[in-house]
Amino acid sequence: MYDRILVPTDMSEFANLALRYAAMFREKAGSALTLLYADEVIFPADLLEAPIGRYLDEAPANRWKLQERLREYGKAHIGGSFETLVVQQTPTRAIIEAAKDTRADLIIMGTHGHHGLRRAVLGSVTEQLLHETDAPVLTVTPRLMGDPKSIAIRRILCPVNFTRVARESLAHACALAEMFGSELQVLYVVEEIEKDRVGEVETAFRHWIDPQIADRCEFTHMILHEGDPAARTLEAANQSNADLIVVGAQHRFFSDATVIGTTTQRITRFARIPVLTVAMKARKEVQEHVHEAAGVM
Repeated sequence: MYDRILVPTDMSEFANLALRYAAMFREKAGSALTLLYADEVIFPADLLEAPIGRYLDEAPANRWKLQERLREYGKAHIGGSFETLVVQQTPTRAIIEAAKDTRADLIIMGTHGHHGLRRAVLGSVTEQLLHETDAPVLTVTPRLMGDPKSIAIRRILCPVNFTRVARESLAHACALAEMFGSELQVLYVVEEIEKDRVGEVETAFRHWIDPQIADRCEFTHMILHEGDPAARTLEAANQSNADLIVVGAQHRFFSDATVIGTTTQRITRFARIPVLTVAMKARKEVQEHVHEAAGVM
């Protein structure tokens, strides 16, 4: 599922964490890695000390130096085999285009882990990317940087509802659980549900589970009395000591009121563990209700 992984980096100490996760995927799945550095060149004409032609003439040499620096950075932090790519483009556009050009199955990048306005500014590239790319994006937080053992994926939480995008995200969660030998917790967050129907709902979701990891899969549900689905999802992740959240996202025509969709941004922003966002181009017929999937509800 993850043959090619794109890792955008600014070659800072903070970016090391995304590299460590990429190296772990390379080890487990044999993924090919591409390290991307976006060099956005802006020429303030009124401040240039030399003719602009000189700066343009020197651009290829500067790009080569960045390419060498990126190679050395990769060797120092993950070693092994990887490719490097340096482009002169805004970060978000560079990542989107590079993901398409390399046919990346996964993008791994860091979020700065701040809250409020500072978080919004520092994480703007990540959040914009989540809105625009169709590739799955694994975002990691600096909270895990201190402990090398903390990047292990032992337990995965996947919030779901009865939509195509939820089914796609659950497929990724199952693949990761099989890859890492992880436990999988399938979480259904709803405003209300009759007690005698919980079993039917669980059975319906279990039809989506890969038989290879069925014995390591747990189903839970949470009633949304107060707060939002994102908060309840993060609460469940904390209670279960999850190492990864896998959540779906749609870009348009979203009409489902539970976890999948508009709450994805909040989960990604405030999660204290990595989040894999599985995006799909939404269509009007995206809803797949329980009676269509398993003859209930």
